[in-house]
Amino acid sequence: MRKIRLYVLVGAFSLLPTVIVIITSRHPGTGPHSVTLTWHAPQALRGITVVGYNIYRRAAEGTSFIKIADKVSGAPYEDRLVSSGRKYFYVVTSVDEVGRESRFSQEATADIP
Repeated sequence: MRKIRLYVLVGAFSLLPTVIVIITSRHPGTGPHSVTLTWHAPQALRGITVVGYNIYRRAAEGTSFIKIADKVSGAPYEDRLVSSGRKYFYVVTSVDEVGRESRFSQEATADIP
């Protein structure tokens, strides 16, 4: 099994998670493939409790992100709906106890072999 790790750091905005992408393929070039997203929880703020994370993906630059997972309790998240030879872009947001969502994390890119 081959793993490629891409580390993406985000700025100091306290509700933004830090996203890490891991691409996994059993047999390079033949699949099946998956992308595992993991992240570091944002820095705690008094009065704000992060209760989940939303995962977004797009398959082409310049297109809109589509939410693929809602209020995931924590890392990691595995995206198994990826195709060989494609490039995917991911962002993660934090959601607090009243449903407020953070800005998008820095974008992470996954090139599927």
